[in-house]
Amino acid sequence: MSFRTKLTQNIYLFMNRVYIPEEFFQMNRPIVMHISDTPEEIYPYLYQLIKRLKPEYIIHTGDIVDNLKLENVPKLEEDYHRALEGFIENLEALEVQRIYYISGNHDQTEKIKAFTDKGRVLEDGLIEIEGATFYLNHFFIKASPRADYYLYGHSFQPKSHEIQGERRFNGLEAIRVISLQDREMKSLPYPLGTNGFRKMEQNYRSL
Repeated sequence: MSFRTKLTQNIYLFMNRVYIPEEFFQMNRPIVMHISDTPEEIYPYLYQLIKRLKPEYIIHTGDIVDNLKLENVPKLEEDYHRALEGFIENLEALEVQRIYYISGNHDQTEKIKAFTDKGRVLEDGLIEIEGATFYLNHFFIKASPRADYYLYGHSFQPKSHEIQGERRFNGLEAIRVISLQDREMKSLPYPLGTNGFRKMEQNYRSL
């Protein structure tokens, strides 16, 4: 990414506006977008990003309403249900072929299943999308099935890395966009303040 593009991206982020570099629109289709640990405050940004980029597939690796730490504060259940239902309804109204939801430690699997119409809900799983294999989990687990990609969230550790040809992406770091045709991967930043809304900082191992 050029300095000018990076500067433009930072200006748009400062104004809380969506900026997608032209190179993303030149990626070979179909594409997969990976997101994780999404607080309510960034939902409008994500809707606009998805509406403009039009990924064929979306993978969410858990903690869908991450500003509400439901596992720690169960009394927030009603707020969680309201936010979860709204997010899924708005997300599935966009032009996306298929959405994969991984249930995180602050999620309720049965509620996600109840609200989705065109999503597949898993607690973890090995899936194939148009010839590419993905192992999906909210947590990073060393003893995991081999795949082309291992997508996870929950904690800033371990960072994204590659080992023996398997590309492992931490969904807290950035929004990933992967071409299923040529396996090209590009990253977009989350909006400013996302980690604050998550109630997380990068020196925290997990929440």
